[in-house]
Amino acid sequence: MQLRYALVLLFVAGLAGWLAVPEGVAESVTTLQRTVLPSPSLPSPSATPSVPVPTPSPTATSSPPPASPTPPAPVSPTPTATSSTGHGIGQWVSNHQPLELWSSPAPDAVSLGHVPPGNYFELTGSGTEQRLFVYYPRIREYAWIDVDAIGPAPPPPASYGAMPPVIAPVNLPGRTLAFNVRSWPRVSPETLVRQVPHNSPVFVIESVLGDDGEVWYRIGEDEYIHASGVRLPTAPPQFYPGRWIDVELAEPTLMTAYEDDRIVYTALALRGTTVNATPTGVYRILRRVANETMDSSTIGIPRDAPGGYYLENVLFTQYFTNDGAAIHYNYWSSHFGYAGTHGCLGLNYDDALWFWNWASIGTIVQIR
Repeated sequence: MQLRYALVLLFVAGLAGWLAVPEGVAESVTTLQRTVLPSPSLPSPSATPSVPVPTPSPTATSSPPPASPTPPAPVSPTPTATSSTGHGIGQWVSNHQPLELWSSPAPDAVSLGHVPPGNYFELTGSGTEQRLFVYYPRIREYAWIDVDAIGPAPPPPASYGAMPPVIAPVNLPGRTLAFNVRSWPRVSPETLVRQVPHNSPVFVIESVLGDDGEVWYRIGEDEYIHASGVRLPTAPPQFYPGRWIDVELAEPTLMTAYEDDRIVYTALALRGTTVNATPTGVYRILRRVANETMDSSTIGIPRDAPGGYYLENVLFTQYFTNDGAAIHYNYWSSHFGYAGTHGCLGLNYDDALWFWNWASIGTIVQIR
């Protein structure tokens, strides 16, 4: 046990050197050493169970040999459940930076997942100089975590690990509209996790009720985004066999790739303006041009006339009407999801390339 206490004390002592927190850190670490970690001294006689001891014989002339000192216990890779919760020793740490959960303390350990900052872990009393074996209450599992990513912490609040009320499962891919991802469905400075750019792909797990009474989407562990910040595909009026494309022109315009009735990809797309609207109906891809020059004069509109255009290096063009409506890379605008073309469906480079590699002549394009 002395070795275990020494390791933990070394770990805690090391925390005081790198924790960049306000006044009180040294005091909290000292307190952790003094009151949180058990003393390595031998238990007092009062802690020894009361067992009758025979009275030595009056004829005994020698004292029994002193007991051999108990050797220190090795660090164990399994948890020592001594806390009232049965999961650890009742002492807590929190991560000040993102960290990985590891399957073992070995260098070739398997990652069990990524954990954002601000989570709590209960110590088990087991560890090495580089990693500690902890209980992670949010997922109700044990794991190894790196020592250099954590610091001492009080027990988590009673609400820690709670989940917002679930409205319904979703399980759909979608695209974002430049909203913030938050650690809880509430808009406040402490819930901000990161900003996501417009047209970023996300996978929505479920809808939940936010603190504001509105619908939010859960897109990962401790990651929520307001429902108005994600465009999800809606059920099409008809499904087709094989590979086909569904286009929802309603803002923000969304293209969805299907294989039979299964969604495989989504992307925000530019659509035609009111004057030059994207046609609705069911079409098929008629021809494909890897690198196209689009010239309005070929459809009777002079280049320098109102509505005229001349665009070179338009990549991944897939025509679905005889009068020039196509799916293609749109490099001259980034307002994806909204009006801005002469009737075509414009995509960013990555999305246009994906649809180019996935579709072929004859692929159905349903526009509604």
